Amino acid sequence: MTAKKVLVIDDSIMIRKMVKSILAGKYEVLEASDGKSGLDAARRAFPDLILLDFVMPKYNGYQTLQAIRRVEGLQKVPVIMISGLKEQVTEHVPEPFTEFDFLEKPFEADVLVSRIQNFLTPEPAQPISAATSRSAPEAVRDVPHTEEPSMQMILNRLTSTETLLVQGIENLIQREVVARVNELHHRIEHQDHAIKTLNDRMEKISEQIDHQNKGLMVILRELKALQGK
Repeated sequence: MTAKKVLVIDDSIMIRKMVKSILAGKYEVLEASDGKSGLDAARRAFPDLILLDFVMPKYNGYQTLQAIRRVEGLQKVPVIMISGLKEQVTEHVPEPFTEFDFLEKPFEADVLVSRIQNFLTPEPAQPISAATSRSAPEAVRDVPHTEEPSMQMILNRLTSTETLLVQGIENLIQREVVARVNELHHRIEHQDHAIKTLNDRMEKISEQIDHQNKGLMVILRELKALQGK
């Protein structure tokens, strides 16, 4: 059976590689580094699900989603929006979110897999019949689960820890960048206000100088007139 395709659109290469590692062996993972290239990749591959970061250059996640929904054949593809800044998402799209599912960073690996499986896993198989259950040897059915954690469980826990660490670092960097950008915007607004005030004063001074020049011209004409008599 052909593996279902998950398209990850995120400007962070660490997040993309982390998601690819988590989903390895479960899904075919495609990558895009921004909204524009993500839209192009979606048009080419028609993925079964899109994992979409919200804070990105060029187009943010919601602008990218709107562009994707305009493509024939992609109107119904499930989208999971991911972001460590939920307040930025709600500025554009009020809750409850109906156009997409939302997963807040940082998230654990098993949470991501569970969300994706909710959309892509087919209906579960029929449960084993009571007759089949009764036919199993009692010794097999009644064995208590006292075994030590398997190597796979340990690896899963390490993966989850690494996932949270990577996302935590990304989230801290993203919040710091947003804070610096906001601070820069405030400074620019303050400078714009100061420049406008200075321009207004210069205009007033220019008007005063122009008025004084007109007065001097009148005086000079009067003096010339007196000299000519």
